[in-house]
Amino acid sequence: MPELPEVEQVRKTLAPHIEGRRILKTEVWLDRMVQHPAVPQFIAGTEGRTITGLKRRGKYLRLELDDGQYLLAHLRMTGALLALPAEVDRPDFAKIRFTLSEGMNLWFTDIRTFGVIYLLNPQENYQVKGYETLGPEPLTEAFTAAYLKAKVQKSRKPVKNLILDQTVIAGLGNIYADESLALSRIMPTRIACTLTEPETEALYEAVNQVIAQGIANHGTTFRNYQDGEGKKGDNQNHLLVYSRKGQPCRFCGTTLEQIKVGGRGSVYCPKCQK
Repeated sequence: MPELPEVEQVRKTLAPHIEGRRILKTEVWLDRMVQHPAVPQFIAGTEGRTITGLKRRGKYLRLELDDGQYLLAHLRMTGALLALPAEVDRPDFAKIRFTLSEGMNLWFTDIRTFGVIYLLNPQENYQVKGYETLGPEPLTEAFTAAYLKAKVQKSRKPVKNLILDQTVIAGLGNIYADESLALSRIMPTRIACTLTEPETEALYEAVNQVIAQGIANHGTTFRNYQDGEGKKGDNQNHLLVYSRKGQPCRFCGTTLEQIKVGGRGSVYCPKCQK
């Protein structure tokens, strides 16, 4: 599933191609991807509108429209938003097309069709479960060491489960949680409230560092992730532990192992992480 760095890369690459363009026509080929309103109202509410801005919150992309409404998209596991010139053929697994002015198409493609999109006004955020309760994001003023310390001290969850909670840290997913714990040398199964103050500080710094690295490397691509121009990321070539089970730890050379934490595969170094 695309996480904060991947969705931010989509935002950055889409924005120059769609901001300021008018939606001339909206076509939906898989109705269930439109979560709100019903598809006829979704089409009627988007056609003729101009995209005035493109924002991101956690793993959500928000396309602002000139009438005060906005499109809210969540790519889930394999979704992609692609801006392609009108003369380019329909991409594989296309489910929604917005025909834009000035010869551009915005496509929502999805192999596994878990992605969703909403058309909302500012009073309808409640339609999206979990959107209004998103916690602060890494690399923002709201995400501080003191904030994380308070959350850690109150929690008896495994630390990986805590930092994956979107109400605690918005945008962090399995890839960057494993990377943060590896960089801070903390076992994913450690009960959060057992972390010392230096360990919590190290975790705070690690979360910011791995997210910044992911953004700088244009996201992580293993299978399906691509940005708004159809390009793949490079961060998979810089990971410490994620998807590296059985390979040597980059710090000490010990063979990396994998366990389940909260139902998710978690790769770690049995020597470095305590």
